[in-house]
Amino acid sequence: MNFRITLSLICMIISSQFLVAQKSYNALVYEGNKKFDAKEYDASSSKYLEAIAEKNSNYTAHYNLGNALYKSKKYEEANAEYEKAAKYTKSKYEKAAALYNMGNVSIQSSNPEKAADYYKQALKQDPYNEAIRKNYEIAMLKDKEKKDQQKQNKGKGGDQDQKNKDDSGKGDQKKNQQDGKGDNQKGKDQGKPNQPKKDENKIPEEAERQILKDIENREKETARRILNKKSNSMPQSKEKDW
Repeated sequence: MNFRITLSLICMIISSQFLVAQKSYNALVYEGNKKFDAKEYDASSSKYLEAIAEKNSNYTAHYNLGNALYKSKKYEEANAEYEKAAKYTKSKYEKAAALYNMGNVSIQSSNPEKAADYYKQALKQDPYNEAIRKNYEIAMLKDKEKKDQQKQNKGKGGDQDQKNKDDSGKGDQKKNQQDGKGDNQKGKDQGKPNQPKKDENKIPEEAERQILKDIENREKETARRILNKKSNSMPQSKEKDW
């Protein structure tokens, strides 16, 4: 009899502790929600963290904490909480809500391709949710625009690279032409002494006239001597011609 009373007391104590813990968890989530509605996102995050400390494997606290972090623009931390929330629920609608918000995080992080994937997963859980479908279509459009822009920028970059390459080639060609001209000029000059300018050896006109006059006088003297030599060379006959 005493054993039964003791067992009943133990069960009552455990149940009361569980109820107290449950009440504490719900109270903390409730307080966190009040702070969230008042846009006190840091304060609401603290309350949700306290609730998680009381009961870790519960969807609501993780999901609400993700929302508070999202509002504080702490996107990576928010995404981690949404992942936990999706893990701790069996409800398709709750899982869809967590995946939907993970898609929103990816949009804020400029990753529309990943966002579209999350929205697609959310639609599998909740196919008739128009808000999810609309965001999925928007993410797909944003992803297409982003990829088209990347292709366009890549094309411009390629054109610029080709232009730079062509300009570089032209510069090298011009340089080679210049170098070739220099080499040709050097080749022409090799083995030849430096030639004086034409005017450097030019004789002054007065001196030139004097030289020509001297040459002319020497030629006349030579001609006279030749004539005299011929006359003098005539033999003189000692015999009479008669």
